[in-house]
Amino acid sequence: MFVILITVTSYFAFLLILGSLLQDQPRSMYEMMRQMMYDDRSLTLVNLGSLSSAVAVGLIFSMLLKTKSANEDELKVIRRALSEDEKTVLDEVKRAGRITQDSLRFRLGWSKAKVSRILANLDNMNLIQRERTGKTYIVFLSGKETETV
Repeated sequence: MFVILITVTSYFAFLLILGSLLQDQPRSMYEMMRQMMYDDRSLTLVNLGSLSSAVAVGLIFSMLLKTKSANEDELKVIRRALSEDEKTVLDEVKRAGRITQDSLRFRLGWSKAKVSRILANLDNMNLIQRERTGKTYIVFLSGKETETV
C-alpha cells in the first residue's frame, strides 16, 4: 500500500515538473484553450514520461523494502536458533557498540570460560567479530547485524 502511495505521489510530482519544462506557458486564455485542444503530443509525452518515472520509483522503492524485510526475517530465524545466553551477549554488544571481552564478562557477571565459549560460537556464526588487543579481545557486531539486531 505504501509503495502505491509513493508511486502515485511521484507521478504527480513528475507530471508537474515535466509539464512545466516541456510545455510552453500560454500567454492568454485563447492560447491555453488552443493548446489543450490541439497539442496532444506534448501532453502525451509528459504523461508517458511521468508515468514511466513514477513506475521506476515505485519498483526501486519496493525492491528496497523487500531487501530490508528479507534481512529482518533472516535475523529472526537466526535469533530463534540462539540460546538465551547468546541473545543476552548479542544485546549487550549491540548496546555497547564496541566492548572488551573482560568488560562484557563483568557486566554480565559470568565466568571467563562461559563468555569466551559464547563469543567463539557467535564469532563462528559471523554474528560478531573479535579483534585481539593485548590480553583481551574487542568485541563488536559484524557488518549486516549492526543494522537489524
